[in-house]
Amino acid sequence: MAEQPSSELFFNDACSDCGYRQVKLPEPLPVVGDDFDWLVRDYDGFRLFMLEELAARFPERRRWTPADMEVVIVETLSVVLDQLSDMLDRVHAEAFLETARRPESVRRLLAMIGYDAVSQAAAEAKIPDGDGAAGEDETTRRSRLQAFHLPLQRYLADYQDVVDELSAAQQSGLRAFIDNPLSAAAAALSAVQQFLDNAPDFVRRVRHEALESYWTLYPHVMEKARILGPRAIHTQKRMVTENDYAERLEDHPLVLRAHAYSRWTGSWSTLYAAVVMLENMTLDSPLTADAVGGSHPLTQLQVAVDQFNRRYALDDVDWAAEPTPRIILRPYLDAYRMAAQEVFLQDAQFVGINISLSVRVAGNYFQSEIHRDITQALGTELNGFFAPGRLAFGEDVHAGDMIETVMNLDGVEAVCLNRFKRVGRRYPNQADAGRIRLDGLEIATCNNDAQQPALGILRVILHGGQRG
Repeated sequence: MAEQPSSELFFNDACSDCGYRQVKLPEPLPVVGDDFDWLVRDYDGFRLFMLEELAARFPERRRWTPADMEVVIVETLSVVLDQLSDMLDRVHAEAFLETARRPESVRRLLAMIGYDAVSQAAAEAKIPDGDGAAGEDETTRRSRLQAFHLPLQRYLADYQDVVDELSAAQQSGLRAFIDNPLSAAAAALSAVQQFLDNAPDFVRRVRHEALESYWTLYPHVMEKARILGPRAIHTQKRMVTENDYAERLEDHPLVLRAHAYSRWTGSWSTLYAAVVMLENMTLDSPLTADAVGGSHPLTQLQVAVDQFNRRYALDDVDWAAEPTPRIILRPYLDAYRMAAQEVFLQDAQFVGINISLSVRVAGNYFQSEIHRDITQALGTELNGFFAPGRLAFGEDVHAGDMIETVMNLDGVEAVCLNRFKRVGRRYPNQADAGRIRLDGLEIATCNNDAQQPALGILRVILHGGQRG
C-alpha cells in the first residue's frame, strides 16, 4: 500500500520565524500494461483471445486440438461470454428510446419525457377504462368491465389486501363476475367497479399490458409513438405567458376562444383570462342540457370533459351537482398555472349588433327559403357568421364580410345594408362606414332572439322572388 508522505519544516538562517514546509512525494507507480481487447464481443473473438493467451503462456506446447480439455473449456467459456455480451447489448439498447425494442421499454421511456402513450392510443388499442362515463347504463358498464375479466382472473391474488377491504357482499359479487361476467347481476358490476376504484395500480397495470400487446401485434404503431413522443416535448402544457393561458384554455372542451392579459394591481401583476364557451354560456350559469343546446348534447360534452380531466390528471367532475363552467375550469387552471400567479376568469363582453338588410330574390326562389338561409348564414348556428367562437376578442365587424356571406347563397341577386350598428340608441349607424370597431374583451354577436334584444337583432326585407 502507498504510504502517506510526511512533511518537513525548514527555516531561513536570517529569520527564525520565516519557514516553509516541504513534502517529498513517492515515486509514481509503473504503468500497468493492458493487452486485453475490450472490443471483443462475440464467440469467435473470445475463443481466439483465450487460445492466444494459452499459446503465449505455454510456448513449449505446439499442438492444440478440439479434443483437448483446455480447448473444450475455452469454447464453453466463449459460449457463455457470447451470451452475456448479447445480454449486455440488449440491456444497453433498451435504455434508449431510439434503440429500444420491447414495448414496455418504449412505453416507460416515453413516460419519462412526459408522453402518455396509453392515453394517446386508448381508442385505437381498445385499452380498458376503469372509470365509467356520466350516466352510464348497465349494458355499457358490463361491456366496459368485461375488458377486466381475464386480468382479474390472473392478478386478483396480487391485490388481496384491496379485496379484503370490500364487504362480504361485494367480495361475493366480485367472484360472481369472475365466474361469469355475462350473467353477473348489477350488484356484481358495482362490486367490480368498487374494486377498480380502490386498486388504481391494478387498472394501470391492465392498461399498460393492453398497450404493450397492441404494440406487439402492430409494431408500426409503436414506431409512430416513438417518433411523436420527442416531438411532444415542444408542446407547452404549463401556463407561463399570457399566450400560454389563452392557448391552453382553448384546449378545454368547453372553451372556444380565450384571451389573457395582465394588469398591475398595486403589489403584483394579476392575470385575467376571458373565455368564450359553447353556446356563449357564462361562467356562472349551471351546465345543463338547455344551456349547451341541441348541437352539443350534454352527455357527449360530459364525456369529453371527463376524458380531458383524466388526460391532465384532474379530479372527476360531480355532474349531479350541475356545476358551472367556472367550477370545471378552475381546477385545470390552478393545476397548470405558475405558482403564486393570481388568475381571474372573466366572461367575454358580448356586443349585440343591429342589422337590417334588403335582399332581392331571384324569380324562381321562394322568399321563405331565402329568409331561412340568410338567418342561418348570419346566425349563431354551426358555420354561421356569428357562431360562438368564430369571431375573436376585439375583432371588428365588417359589413363587406356579411354581404359576401349573403351573396354566396343561391337565389340572392342583390343585397342592400340599411342598418348596421351596435344595439342601443346612443350608437350611430355604421352602414355607410361599413365597420363597427370593437376593442378589448368585446365580441360581436347577433342572436336574433326577441327575448334578448341586447344580444343582437337581424331584420331581413325581401323583394322579388315567389311568395310562400
